[in-house]
Amino acid sequence: MSFMEDLVALANEALGKRGSNLAEVATIVSKATSLPQLMAAKDEATRWSRNVSYAFTSDMEGPQAEAVAYASRAQEGPADALRHCYLAAMLARDIGYTDAMDVLVAHEMNADWGTPASRMDLHNNAVGLEIGTRMKAASDADLQVATLDAFLQGRLRVLDHNDGDKLVPTRSLTFGR
Repeated sequence: MSFMEDLVALANEALGKRGSNLAEVATIVSKATSLPQLMAAKDEATRWSRNVSYAFTSDMEGPQAEAVAYASRAQEGPADALRHCYLAAMLARDIGYTDAMDVLVAHEMNADWGTPASRMDLHNNAVGLEIGTRMKAASDADLQVATLDAFLQGRLRVLDHNDGDKLVPTRSLTFGR
């Protein structure tokens, strides 16, 4: 394999997915000393947003609860917005605004660049960067509260798939319940 193919394979392994773009690979390699923080923040944001996605499903039957929670996490839903914001906040706090922004933007520079989903992620990342920069000494719990506050204030965005994938302010973890 070539050097670039080796870098892509390394990034794909670290990110736990296929198809990392070259901008993402180069950015991660250039910030190799931050890789443990990047991976820990990614795992924590995923764990927390998954837990939050079940927050309002206790009155539902198992399959319905799972479907609602999944829709919140996937399909550019509320928990996905929370995950992006919280991840960006942790990275800004832990590795600084510029390095965090570099990583987050590089991740979005793929075939989806410029799509509503990409714009949603970039918007929610920007809110998280602001939170993490403002709260440099905050605990994870403090960042979670600030992220939820931004969500409840409608500062985060989700896609309204029923309205041409229009970006809309966050209102509910379960798409309007």
